[in-house]
Amino acid sequence: MAKRDTYLALLRRGVDEVTSQTLADAGVTIGGLKNMNTEQLVGNYGLKKEVASSVIEVIATGPSRAGRERYLSKVLSDTPKKLDRVQEQRLRRQQKDILAELIEEKERHKLIRMEAFRSQKLVMNRLGKSIELICKLENNFDDETKDEQRTKIRDQLETRGLEAARDHELLELTGTPQDIVNFRRKVVPILCIHACPECGEELDPRGSNLNGDDADGWSFICWDCEHEFDAPMSQVVDNHLNSGFRIKIDPNTPPRLPLAIATAGNDGSLELAARHGMILMSLVGRNMVRFGSLADHWSRVEAFAEKHGVAATRDHWRVVTSVYLAETAEEAWADVAEGIMRETEYFSSIGLKFTYEDAPDQPFSEFTPESCAGNLSTCSGMPTR
Repeated sequence: MAKRDTYLALLRRGVDEVTSQTLADAGVTIGGLKNMNTEQLVGNYGLKKEVASSVIEVIATGPSRAGRERYLSKVLSDTPKKLDRVQEQRLRRQQKDILAELIEEKERHKLIRMEAFRSQKLVMNRLGKSIELICKLENNFDDETKDEQRTKIRDQLETRGLEAARDHELLELTGTPQDIVNFRRKVVPILCIHACPECGEELDPRGSNLNGDDADGWSFICWDCEHEFDAPMSQVVDNHLNSGFRIKIDPNTPPRLPLAIATAGNDGSLELAARHGMILMSLVGRNMVRFGSLADHWSRVEAFAEKHGVAATRDHWRVVTSVYLAETAEEAWADVAEGIMRETEYFSSIGLKFTYEDAPDQPFSEFTPESCAGNLSTCSGMPTR
């Protein structure tokens, strides 16, 4: 077994199979090889001097992914020949030619992309005009109150929709023209659009105008005028980063944003709120008495505050519950019934099932939206004046 372990260990370090087998059969171990030198391997085991020195080197450096390649390069390769002046010039010329071909291929790909974009620009412009008209018609349709005018607008929408669908299919775009209309009406008004500083063409920062050659930066290419430019915000950020400017916030310096914590009355939450002056939100519910009376929450907070040497402010105490209002009580229950059961299932899974129970150890299958809301003192119904 020891011979096999030595054989496999030498192979993992990149030693060839014949040398590994020879040393393993001789009973040599990896630990023994670490204490040997080249002369001992040559004299005791009949290895060539080059092979012996390579074995000593790979044993000293340990196993590595490139061990075999390094061992073979030491043993099998000859000393590299020096290139004469003619060969060196020829090699440099070949390298220059290859670099020129790569640059030319890069420019060729860039031109192909620009030509492909320009060939579709006519259809894209036509589709864009159709989309803009559909957006205006839909806005007018929503604002129009007369049925006759709404019918006319609906007919125009159908006609323009067919035209947009034709151009959409020619461009082989994903989705539907209506997706573009919805994007134009709802997303574009709040979207930050970059403009080319040369020709003024608007560019969507999420589109294909990103400069792929600038992997570490944030630059764009305008396919209309072939101008490359950086986003102004990225330049501002780079200037701040390069100058070492950082925003420093001291967490111990007031004023600070107020923090709030919700609690059912356990001591850990009350002490945390008292110690840091947090807003305390006490949850109400029929089964919350397990953690103590709601009326005792603030007295316990004051006791914890005195323990930590801080003053408790009564203005930081809130009593909270869930409230949902609708036009009628029936509509309110229809809206919240499913959500109440989802909430109940979640909090029951994390150990708060008792807060929804009518009786101890009540099974979840007997829970109803009304019973759960009643135990939590949740309000659902219609507003009253």
